[in-house]
Amino acid sequence: MYLNRIPFLLLLLVVMHPTTLRGQCTDTFSLGSDTTLCAGNTIQLAAGAGYQSYLWSTGSTSPSITVGTADTYSCTVTAFGTSGELVVNGNFSQGATGFTSDYVPGYGGTYGLLSGSATYATTTSPSFVHNNFYFFNDHTGGGGNMLVVNGAEVPGQNVWCQTLSVTPNTNYAFSAWLATAYPESPAQLVFTINGNTIGTPLNAPFATGQWLNFYIIWNSGANTSVTICISNQNSANSGNDFALDDISFAPFCTYTDDITITVQDHPQPDLGADVEVCEGTAVVLNATWPGADDYTWQDGASTPSVQAATSGTYWVDITENGCTARDSVEVTFAPLPQVDLGPDLEQCAGDVTLLDAFVAGATYAWQDGSTDATYQVTQTTDVSVTVDLNGCTASDLVSFQYYPLPVVDLGPDTTICADTVLQVSVTRPGGSYLWESGLTTGDRTFDQPGLYHVTVTVNGCSGSDSLDLGRIPLPYVDLGPDFLLCEGLSAELDATGGGLTYLWSSADTTATLMITEEGTYGIMVANQCGTMEDSVKVEQDRCDCPVFVPNAFTPDGDGTNEGFRPHFDCDTDLYVFRVFDRWGGQVWVSEDPAESWDGGGFEADGTATGITRGHWRSGRVR
Repeated sequence: MYLNRIPFLLLLLVVMHPTTLRGQCTDTFSLGSDTTLCAGNTIQLAAGAGYQSYLWSTGSTSPSITVGTADTYSCTVTAFGTSGELVVNGNFSQGATGFTSDYVPGYGGTYGLLSGSATYATTTSPSFVHNNFYFFNDHTGGGGNMLVVNGAEVPGQNVWCQTLSVTPNTNYAFSAWLATAYPESPAQLVFTINGNTIGTPLNAPFATGQWLNFYIIWNSGANTSVTICISNQNSANSGNDFALDDISFAPFCTYTDDITITVQDHPQPDLGADVEVCEGTAVVLNATWPGADDYTWQDGASTPSVQAATSGTYWVDITENGCTARDSVEVTFAPLPQVDLGPDLEQCAGDVTLLDAFVAGATYAWQDGSTDATYQVTQTTDVSVTVDLNGCTASDLVSFQYYPLPVVDLGPDTTICADTVLQVSVTRPGGSYLWESGLTTGDRTFDQPGLYHVTVTVNGCSGSDSLDLGRIPLPYVDLGPDFLLCEGLSAELDATGGGLTYLWSSADTTATLMITEEGTYGIMVANQCGTMEDSVKVEQDRCDCPVFVPNAFTPDGDGTNEGFRPHFDCDTDLYVFRVFDRWGGQVWVSEDPAESWDGGGFEADGTATGITRGHWRSGRVR
């Protein structure tokens, strides 16, 4: 016996026993190598087919047994030796040759070839050699020959004999197969060696075609040659018909071998209880087993431990000394809640931001201890939240920077003098500007009235202001050209203007002044933008000739009121008629009392003649 380890560390115990050999028994018999069996499993031990008999240490006489416990099991078998069959043509494949007989070959007759008693013939079915014999195949059923016999009426005659050389002191098995060809009076066969009966007579069955076996072990003793014979003891005249097949005389051997079965306990892998963890948690499955020869995981990994990455069933097979056991575990990764408060934000004073961390079924913990799903932000701060969903948590943090709104002040609504400008500045570091006109500078100069507006943006926050600007005209006064005042008449000097104060040379402060005497009259007008002075010289004269000065004319080519001139009936020694615009510029002059002004040279503003309104002073007639 020796101990050895084979691949996969399968422990085999091999015990070699001598095979029992006698004489010509040179065959070998083996139950195989000693084997290690995994606990709980069974193995079939097979002695092989073709032996004459089997006897196991368990008492079984079957060719194989199934065992599952550790023990040494043995089996003894019997078989013909390897020296070969001694009987010549025992299956009659070569016809009726190789044997001697007290019977004679069939010679024919009323019923066929074997019509006479004590005759024989080789054929594949008894019915082929006698009309009353039944049809059936040879012993092996393969359509081969058999020896068919019409029994003799004299008992004890040898049907078949052969003389054989034998080895002294050797067991031989004598075997033959017998079947009934006609059922009326079955044959009674006796088997002899060297004239001595061996075994008990073999009585053929009444049923036709049913093969019976004669089998006996005989020891040759000191013999070196033997004559074996088969005779029929039935002498009935009718019936007594039979068939012989597969006659054998061969060395008979006994062989014994044993095999040791060792039972190996299975490894006991233990991956633990099913696991339920949150996503992102490392789960290491450890199947380490002392003495393990091999690990095989469900994904083909062969390490003692693996790390689970996804939900699912994980299993491992552990092999120790050829025995494999499996354990499995269910790993579930619960999803983490999805939390996203968004990016960090820069806000303006007054802005309100509502952060929403809602996840169905979750609880919430904000940085200040509040537990609502939402959180309102109104000032510079860092906001964080932890969301718990069935024990799995996720967090997020967002920073808020609040900037004040820029204060923009263009000043109060105001007015400026016509000869001045207003400069304003809303410039500040990092600012951007947008005026109502699209101007984008921080400084601006105003010289015209209007409503102005600017928006200033700093750090994304905007403020606005507007300015309603008025424009005050400079003070203006024009008393007109010097003129002649008729004695006994009065004239009104008019300095009226918007927003003005008045101071005449006479100390009057009214907008108009009535005069009746000649002289030089002066006036000073004033407003917040300054002062302006003007004067007019008035001469007095006796006016005996009435003069009519029209207040309008229509130089439109219709022949009526086409010109403008003073009308009077007096003779003149001096006549000058001048036309001035409102600013004192002379537009037209004539010294001919009959000549009319047709509007030429006057700045018109839209009638068909170019004149809708004029300003003139009366001429002077002497």
